Amino acid sequence: LLQYRAHTNTIKRLDPLPSKKSSLNLYLALFKIWGSLQGDKMKGLVLLFPGIRYTVDMPLLYYSGLYYRQQGYKVVPVSYGAQFDQVEFHNQDITQEIEDAKTYCLPQLQAIDYSKYDSVIFVSKSLGTVVAGWAQQTLHILCKQIYLTPIKQTLPYMDSSCMAIAGDTDQVLDPAVLKAYCKKHDIEYHVFPGGHRIEVKKDISRNLKTIDAIVALL
Repeated sequence: LLQYRAHTNTIKRLDPLPSKKSSLNLYLALFKIWGSLQGDKMKGLVLLFPGIRYTVDMPLLYYSGLYYRQQGYKVVPVSYGAQFDQVEFHNQDITQEIEDAKTYCLPQLQAIDYSKYDSVIFVSKSLGTVVAGWAQQTLHILCKQIYLTPIKQTLPYMDSSCMAIAGDTDQVLDPAVLKAYCKKHDIEYHVFPGGHRIEVKKDISRNLKTIDAIVALL
């Protein structure tokens, strides 16, 4: 570029316009500064708490995790140990199993730096709803709780900040009891056809629609 100086009747050559490369470097530098101002926080973290004989690879937890991964969240499954593969759950007292699950997963939960994330979500199933509620209270974690088929031991941990989802013929926790508790404590509550797995036997079409509807609530 040339610049004409009238008072000296001379012409001065100016520096050329920035190249594409230097413009890109400037942009990257500004972006880096912006990033440092924003901190190192990630979009969000989702922890999946399985139930007894209901792993994170089963429909309710699998599709919940898949949904959040597609939204850019980091999804982490919580483990209770290999011994839980052999545990049965037929309405018997599972107090010891709950305590065992708490003990086993506590180091996993303590190892996470929750401050790195903009939001933290716990998605839990059955026994896992008790563990998730206990973990939030014990470790003072600021998170959103999504309780899938909570059981009676979960109720003390439930408040107006959580969401409860269950089947209308759940044989573990009477749906009427759960509905009344949620109404009393202003808890968001959704009910779908099915038992404790929120599934209708021999009705794949209905079950797929249920999964789709539950994912839409997340």
